[in-house]
Amino acid sequence: MRLAQNYSCTPARTCKVIATCEEARWYLQNCPWGGKLDRDKDGHPCESGPC
Repeated sequence: MRLAQNYSCTPARTCKVIATCEEARWYLQNCPWGGKLDRDKDGHPCESGPC
């Protein structure tokens, strides 16, 4: 498991390249582009990907 300090908002990522739900949630909460990971705006990122 990767630690949060290894995540970075640069470059922006898509659900296709995000490996875990933990990672997707970190991007959703911490990156300006993170909202794009939650298409239906229900608070759950990458539902068609790793989550």
